[in-house]
Amino acid sequence: MEFTKCQGAGNDFILIDNRDGKVDKKLQELGVDIETFVRKLCAFHTGVGADGLILIEEPENPENDFKWRFYNSDGSVAEMCGNGSRCAVRFAYEKGIAKKEHVKFETLAGVIEAWIKENGRVVKVQLTKPFGLKTDFKIPLSDIEVEGNFLNTGVPHVVVHREDLEDFDVVKYGREIRYHEMFAPAGTNVNFIKPLSEDTIRIRTYERGVENETLACGTGSTAAAIIAYLKGLVKKKPVKVITKGGEVLVIDFDDNLERVYLEGKVYKVFDGNLAFEIFE
Repeated sequence: MEFTKCQGAGNDFILIDNRDGKVDKKLQELGVDIETFVRKLCAFHTGVGADGLILIEEPENPENDFKWRFYNSDGSVAEMCGNGSRCAVRFAYEKGIAKKEHVKFETLAGVIEAWIKENGRVVKVQLTKPFGLKTDFKIPLSDIEVEGNFLNTGVPHVVVHREDLEDFDVVKYGREIRYHEMFAPAGTNVNFIKPLSEDTIRIRTYERGVENETLACGTGSTAAAIIAYLKGLVKKKPVKVITKGGEVLVIDFDDNLERVYLEGKVYKVFDGNLAFEIFE
C-alpha cells in the first residue's frame, strides 16, 4: 500500500489516498481495528513514525475536493489539525486529487479552504471560526498556579504566557493541564508562549493525542497568536510564531476572528510502500 510522509513545521504525517476504501478493506482482511493500525503505523522505531495518519477520501459534497479522516498517533480522532491540513493539501494537489490552487476539503470541524503557493511548497489554510474564548483564569497545578487563556481553533487550546519558556517543564505541566478537571472530559492541548517582538512569539506545545511535546502545532500556534494579540503581548498582525522545531508559522486574522489564516512551508519527506508484517 503506497503512502507519503510529509511534515509541516516539524509535525509529521503519513498520508494515504483512500478514495477506493483500500485501508478499510485491508484492515478487515487483517482483523485489525483502525486504532491499532494507527498506533503501530505511527510508532517510531517499529513503524513509519509520525504524529498522525491522514486518510484522503471522496468528499460528501462534490463541490469540495476531498474529505479527510485524521488520527492522532495514539489512534484517537481529531476534529482538525492545522499543520496536518497543510500537508493534506500538498499531497492532494500533487496526486491530482485537488486540481486547482484553491482547495476546499471536509473535516469534522467543517469545510476548510486552502491556497497553494510555490507549487505546493507553501500552503495557506483558512481555519474555521474560533470559539469559546476565555482569558485570565487561574489553573491550580501540583506545585504552581498558572494564568490560563482558552480558545478553540478547531480543537481546544489553553495558552499560558511564560517568560521562562526555554527552561519550563512543558511535559510535566502540559500534561497536568491537558488532563485537568477544568477541561474534562475531552481534555485540551496546551501552549506555552513568550513574546519576542511586536509581531513575533515563541511557542512550545503539549499535544493531546500525541501526549507529549511536539515540534509544532498549527491550531495551537493560531490560538496562541490570537490570544497574544488580544492581550497586547504583540501589537501587529500577521503574527509570526517560532515553533520548537525552528520553523516560522504566519498567522493572520481579522478583528472579529471571522477569517483566520495559517501559512507555512510543507515538506515532502518520502514516498513509501507499506508492508503489513507489523500487523500480523
